[in-house]
Amino acid sequence: MKYYKIEIKRIYPELGRIASRAEGKNVPNADEYFWAMDRGEILYDAPIFDFFTLKSFDEEKYWEWQLNDVHNFIGKGSQIQGWFISEKLKKLFEKFKISKPYCFYPSKLLFKNEKLDYFIFHFSAHNFRKPLTDYITFTKSLFYDPNHKINFLVKNEQELLIQQEKILDASGYEIINVPIKKLVLNESLDFFPMQTFLGDIICSENLKQAIEQNNITGFEFSELDYEVVVG
Repeated sequence: MKYYKIEIKRIYPELGRIASRAEGKNVPNADEYFWAMDRGEILYDAPIFDFFTLKSFDEEKYWEWQLNDVHNFIGKGSQIQGWFISEKLKKLFEKFKISKPYCFYPSKLLFKNEKLDYFIFHFSAHNFRKPLTDYITFTKSLFYDPNHKINFLVKNEQELLIQQEKILDASGYEIINVPIKKLVLNESLDFFPMQTFLGDIICSENLKQAIEQNNITGFEFSELDYEVVVG
């Protein structure tokens, strides 16, 4: 199965615009809920988060210039490691294999004086790291030390963390994530977020095609510079 890097498109140079993000300052008790998500807590009794608005670093008159199916967060909510997604995108994601844990929290987006159904798609946090790295067969994966220009193997996540600290220190913290040469997953996934430990969020070719065929807006895809293998 082929995989791609998936991310939110941030800049639209042909239009001279930047993507707007979801701001949650109008959500009651926002800090309490959003910081709980940041810690990796699952909110079983979460309310409908009513409401978010769109905002960006552009002029205010452009904050609502474009509504997408996926937005990053800004301001209150920016600590959430996830995306703000439309109901259409949520239904599409539910048809595919997403690494666990993850949650969809019902929310509202006020856009041009109309409240729309959106969801917080919470898929990463510090406490999510262990269950996410459990999908990786480390003994078969291969990583790269750019300081010494050598490939290296690790037995487990703990060894990867040790090597990561060495690489970060040797590079003067210019290299944030350990480069991957070969990533071996122990089961087939369509969506796998690795930003808290290896940097990328990857998706299967099947999910990429479904996003494109259903005219889901707000994403961009790129080829990976490493191999992903299932098995």
